[in-house]
Amino acid sequence: MITRRSGSASGSRGTGRLLMWSAAVAVTCATVGLSGSVAASATSAKSAPAAHAATSPQGGGEKDKTPIPYPRLDSTNIVTTFTVGGGGPPGTSAVVPTSSTTFTGSARRGHVFVNDGTGWADLTSVFSPGYLYDVTLAPAPTNGISFTNNVLTRLDTSGIPVGLLRVTVRKADGSLFYSDCSVSTTSGASTLPLTAGHCTVPTRL
Repeated sequence: MITRRSGSASGSRGTGRLLMWSAAVAVTCATVGLSGSVAASATSAKSAPAAHAATSPQGGGEKDKTPIPYPRLDSTNIVTTFTVGGGGPPGTSAVVPTSSTTFTGSARRGHVFVNDGTGWADLTSVFSPGYLYDVTLAPAPTNGISFTNNVLTRLDTSGIPVGLLRVTVRKADGSLFYSDCSVSTTSGASTLPLTAGHCTVPTRL
């Protein structure tokens, strides 16, 4: 009887040890698996430019689902004062730049602003309706020189890019439009403030 009890007790102790060992192995494996998952998650993280959540376009009826880098910026340099005088082929005149201005554009939250060195002009109304989220700036192209009494017929007949800023925007539906804004007088003697009223009706690209 004693032998049986001892054998039974010894068997129970052996079974207990086996169960405890199995539980320890299971806990250890689970811990290793969790550590591996956390490590993988940590190593896959990447830094990204600051972005703001996509916003429902105003007036377009569509939603831009892709986060947009914020803000969108561009800049360009434009000749803003000039003279019309000698320097061209015999019997002709030429436009001679005397100063220039750097313009900076920013598209943010559906609006487009352009800084002319003195302040920010909101040109959103030029391209309305629509949600604007991209902007580029460049000198507007010109034709051959045309002038009377040393005054240009129009700024786009200067022969060289002067006095006109081309603003190109992209709307939420992907369409592209541009407008040319006058930033100089046709005489070239002075600059004009950048306002929506000095910009042409937008043209779709």
